Amino acid sequence: MRTREMAEKGQGTADMSAPENQQRLQMGMFPEGCEIVPNPYNRIPGFFIKDHTFVPGFPVMAWPMLEWTLDTRYRALQHVRAHVEHSFLVFSMPESRITPSMVAVESRWPDVRAFSLPSVGEAGGTPHIELGVKGEPEAAAAALEFLRAEVLRLGGKLAPPAAA
Repeated sequence: MRTREMAEKGQGTADMSAPENQQRLQMGMFPEGCEIVPNPYNRIPGFFIKDHTFVPGFPVMAWPMLEWTLDTRYRALQHVRAHVEHSFLVFSMPESRITPSMVAVESRWPDVRAFSLPSVGEAGGTPHIELGVKGEPEAAAAALEFLRAEVLRLGGKLAPPAAA
């Protein structure tokens, strides 16, 4: 069907004995016992076998196939636990100064992970750190407030310095 549709658009031939179509037919060969993973992008399917998913092509076509697999085969594993992520910007502080507080977050709230992403202030911006937490909502909220207080205690700023 796809070969015919492509030929009607002037992209190849519908003659199934043509070498390119014989090669395309190989894409329809799947391992015994597998199940097809549909491909909404161009209808060239992937397959699923023994808890493994195999998808063809570029990310633009692979992504919806993997989403289908997750939503179809692993729905019961999704969103089993509530999870949030919060962050804020820190100015006038080196990342190394707040690192011990980040370690303290993960020790005090085991279900929370702290993260930081320093920026050198590209394109004329002000150097800063994106500092945050992710995890169970209640614990993450408490950890976030702890980190904010630690930034202030250690001399950091929560707003960029005023322009001179």
